[in-house]
Amino acid sequence: MDETTEKERKNEMSRNVIEKKKKETPLQLFFLKNDETQNVEVVEVDEIDFEEVKSRLEKGESVFITRKQEQKSDMNFIAYDLAKEPWYLIRS
Repeated sequence: MDETTEKERKNEMSRNVIEKKKKETPLQLFFLKNDETQNVEVVEVDEIDFEEVKSRLEKGESVFITRKQEQKSDMNFIAYDLAKEPWYLIRS
């Protein structure tokens, strides 16, 4: 097997592992209400409904999107994971 084919196979395997993990880990959407109480609604989904996100932003809410974090006992890992992949959207 030549070197290019071996690299492509390893890259494909890595992509498959990443895609599988993403499919297994749901997304969490945090809707931060723009009212006196500043309520937060948390929704777990497998796919983002961007029409819902757009609607919430038009209502003046803020939206925070991240993957659900795995439970870990080491606080250092938790802090690292929390900073890894969040999206924060606010209408200006």
